Amino acid sequence: MNETIDRQVSVVTPEQVRLQFQTAGLGSRAAAQLIDGVILLVVNITLLVLFRIVAFGAPDPLREAGGFALAVLIILFFLLNSAYYIVLEYWLGGQTLGKRWMGIRVIQENGQGITFLAALIRNLFRIIDNLPAGYFLGALVCFFHPRDKRLGDMVAGTIVVQESGSAGRAGKKRLEKELQRWNPQQLGIRLHVEEKGRMDRKDWHMLAAFIERLPLLADERKRELGRRLATHLVEKGIIRDRELAAREPVRLLIAVYEEVKEEWQL
Repeated sequence: MNETIDRQVSVVTPEQVRLQFQTAGLGSRAAAQLIDGVILLVVNITLLVLFRIVAFGAPDPLREAGGFALAVLIILFFLLNSAYYIVLEYWLGGQTLGKRWMGIRVIQENGQGITFLAALIRNLFRIIDNLPAGYFLGALVCFFHPRDKRLGDMVAGTIVVQESGSAGRAGKKRLEKELQRWNPQQLGIRLHVEEKGRMDRKDWHMLAAFIERLPLLADERKRELGRRLATHLVEKGIIRDRELAAREPVRLLIAVYEEVKEEWQL
């Protein structure tokens, strides 16, 4: 889906690297919301049908408590629909299933991945963005905001950016070419299960952010940042060869990334 307005946003990372993103406009965000809404509708209807089956087939005491059970069901629906966005955006690196389908992602204003607190805040504000109905207020604010933000994004300090399209494909090709240039296979790195187990979500986000920025950095800057990250992974016990981490930090980090990406990208 093509956006009617092509807006670019520039962010400076904590490493003082300037990155350019195309913000996701109303079209792609509405489509992602529609996909997520259909998924939640199917889940909600399934739960409602199961509730009806259990309620009508239950013994008399349980049926007499139908009002209480219905109240519990309503609370469950609210928690489920809220948790869907909060949990998925945190665990999938700023994406729900709808956002992943549409190739858009939520990031922080400094270019880093979304935190749990930011995901919680921006999605709690869906209640306000939904006023008076159909996300009218959120869509109105998003349309006029220079960075395509709704109220939840403004409060949480987040931006929704576009990953799909020709720019996204070109970026992926540049990254693939960059990774091939370093020839990480030459190192023959194989991480053991216990080494992979020492990597947590924060480590993965740092590694993935470093890899994604490689095409934008000068080689000297790549090695400088690579040594810092490789040293961190050595201290965590994820990388065992300290000498190799100091001598070939970038190539080593790419090799580690190739080893763990399938598990973490799921």
